[in-house]
Amino acid sequence: MGRRAGFTLVELVIALLIGSILTSIALSSYGNARGGFAVRGARTTFATLHARARAQAIEAGSMMRLFVDMKGDSAFIWDGTKNLETIHFADEFHVDLRGSDGSMRICMNSRGYADTGCNSFSSTVSLQFWQNADSASVNVMPLGQLVY
Repeated sequence: MGRRAGFTLVELVIALLIGSILTSIALSSYGNARGGFAVRGARTTFATLHARARAQAIEAGSMMRLFVDMKGDSAFIWDGTKNLETIHFADEFHVDLRGSDGSMRICMNSRGYADTGCNSFSSTVSLQFWQNADSASVNVMPLGQLVY
């Protein structure tokens, strides 16, 4: 009697077991990397919002204010009459925004730098974006520069 072509039940079970182990390793690695992507994405979004406030101030020739609310995990641009754009970091990135103060105001003037008389801070402020054990930070200087 000749040998039949195919796999035995034991070979199939071993192949499935190895596949499931490799899949679980890949998924856990992806889950760990996802937090890092989220906090870096939130930091980049904040930098973009900061640049937009600066550009709007130059374009409009008037003061634009960038408000950062640590408790609400959000930031928004205010032109004096209306809200131009709002980012909710907790909703959009599932990231917690932390800093040394509960809120912060950066006032961009028409020349493209922050007005230290209008800002809510007079020395460098650090903002941190957290998700579980992952974090990213940016320092905001008194004249409005961002340092990563």
